[in-house]
Amino acid sequence: MNVKRLVIAGVAASVFFLVLDAALGMAGGLIGARVFGLPFEQPPGMEGKMMISLIFELINGFMLAVIYAVIHRSLPGRGWRKGLSYGLIVWGLRVVMWAFSTYMMTDMAPVLIAITVMTGLVEVLILGVVIAAIYKEGV
Repeated sequence: MNVKRLVIAGVAASVFFLVLDAALGMAGGLIGARVFGLPFEQPPGMEGKMMISLIFELINGFMLAVIYAVIHRSLPGRGWRKGLSYGLIVWGLRVVMWAFSTYMMTDMAPVLIAITVMTGLVEVLILGVVIAAIYKEGV
């Protein structure tokens, strides 16, 4: 395992996580609000939750890089295509499973869940490619 590349990939994934979550979350919220007329207000106490979320996103980026480093040899494709394969796996395990449980256990608008599933796909595909491009071991 290339620890130096793993740390760099973890930092990059964390930064991309923060940027993409902000950009795609905002875009998804605006799509929901403008196209489907869904409310776009933040609930009270959101500032504190956002600080905790930032810490979680940093940890999450490193976790995704470590998992990639462990399983990359078994992923199909070469180079950045391994990142796409990894992104699809993460999408299924993280985003789609979240969407299903959210749909079943809350009254969140299904269209908002669908928007999150699609923006989540874009996010994890980009993250997978970034991690694969940086890590590169055994491509």
